[in-house]
Amino acid sequence: MGMNLAAIDMNLLVALRAVLREQTVSGAARAVGLAQSSMSHALARLRYHFGDPLLVRSGGRTVLTERARSLVQPVEEAIAQLQRVFDPSSGFDPASSDRKFEIVATDNIEVYLLPRLMPLLAREAPHVRLRIHHLPDDWMRALSDGQADLKLGRQYPIPDRYHSEELYEERFTCVVRQGHPLRSDRPSLKEFAEMSHVAVVPGSVAGGPSLGFVDELLAERGLQRRVALTVSHFLVAPHVVAASDLALTASERLITPFLRPLRLRTLRFPLPVATYRLTQVWARRSDADASHRWLRRMIARAVHS
Repeated sequence: MGMNLAAIDMNLLVALRAVLREQTVSGAARAVGLAQSSMSHALARLRYHFGDPLLVRSGGRTVLTERARSLVQPVEEAIAQLQRVFDPSSGFDPASSDRKFEIVATDNIEVYLLPRLMPLLAREAPHVRLRIHHLPDDWMRALSDGQADLKLGRQYPIPDRYHSEELYEERFTCVVRQGHPLRSDRPSLKEFAEMSHVAVVPGSVAGGPSLGFVDELLAERGLQRRVALTVSHFLVAPHVVAASDLALTASERLITPFLRPLRLRTLRFPLPVATYRLTQVWARRSDADASHRWLRRMIARAVHS
């Protein structure tokens, strides 16, 4: 026999989501507008129901138990389904909404997208807020448990529980400063390898690997470039190039806005590199949400504006 849902106080589901998200009783109470004593009472009932403490102390802070962690995704999906069941005709009015969207992205797509997206939001959804976070290794989990609404970045294979939409196709180019000693705009492969380079390796950490796809392509041809500087994000690299004799290999669409202001010039990239695609990815639980669909449409509009 199935569980008797009539015997369960469905208000506990809202309290449970707040506890799982905030990981403190006081934070959960604020999130749902309850007194802390009321949230403590709700947590006690949840602990009794699951036979698990859900929140435990560890190193001076509270953390989720393994049982609680296993509940994060099903709880988020259950609440999303309930919202659709009990308010099926509700629309999303961007002009009046003050919803906050959580997005994880690489800084290079932020450079290209946000200057196009924010003017659209200012005109059509002036109270909507975006919070952009760096792209974590476990971004799929962030989408599944509701910590992130969208992932923006390079296209990779994804499991069936996620959906994606292609935003644009990109290719690589190489740039140097206008007064760079290399005179030719069409360097040979040997000349390219002999230049000093700045490499962008997202997420690089001390002691970790510092080679990128360019180094791998050169190694296949028995060549090695001199990487004088490795950085973990894109934004600083064009400014370094403008003030030095370093060369930067970067996405063509992203580096173009820096060419004139920083007085950079492009070189023909002497390696056969295939184009790649940038996408937006979201969890299946968000697919039918009106506000989420609206955000995805706005991002697609901004990319193609």
